[in-house]
Amino acid sequence: MFEGLQRRAAFNRYKDLTHHIRDGLAYAYRLHGMHGDAAKDVQVYLDLQSRVEPFPEVANALREQQALGVKVLIVSDVETRYIEGYVSRLAGFKPDFVGSSEQARIHKPNPRIYHWVLRRTGLEARDVLYCASPQFDIQGALACGIKTAWLRRAHGRLGRKNATFEPGDVPADYEIEDLDQLTAICRANLTC
Repeated sequence: MFEGLQRRAAFNRYKDLTHHIRDGLAYAYRLHGMHGDAAKDVQVYLDLQSRVEPFPEVANALREQQALGVKVLIVSDVETRYIEGYVSRLAGFKPDFVGSSEQARIHKPNPRIYHWVLRRTGLEARDVLYCASPQFDIQGALACGIKTAWLRRAHGRLGRKNATFEPGDVPADYEIEDLDQLTAICRANLTC
């Protein structure tokens, strides 16, 4: 349900992700005949943002990628203040670029946000490998001619090992279970 709401948000006038989560909760409450106050309950989500910890391999993998000469870019639909908090928890790592839908004024998977990142960084689509867990992110990047790696963690809070692409979705160029595998792909492509 969230991915469906996210896909619709991508092609409407920009509203922050908090707005879409609140609307999604209200819709879920109505759909399932539940009582709840979505405006109040979304605060639980917001309060948890300061407690989100990176997966164990993330900071080291990103540092290794940069050591290979790879520019590491972060772009998210989460508001800028939350992205900054996430990045601050990546010990010893400083990304080459951090951007948000809030800054671009458009949500993923609308191809306009990927083009916005390319313009802001001066990169060409052919020079980028985009890694994401949600399938809709992959579709937007592919629509821009960007190679993709679908992150399908086997375990943990974002475990997607059994996830599949929806009918009509274009498969990613790579499928990985963690960012160490992404580092290996970067290393292999830089030595070709």
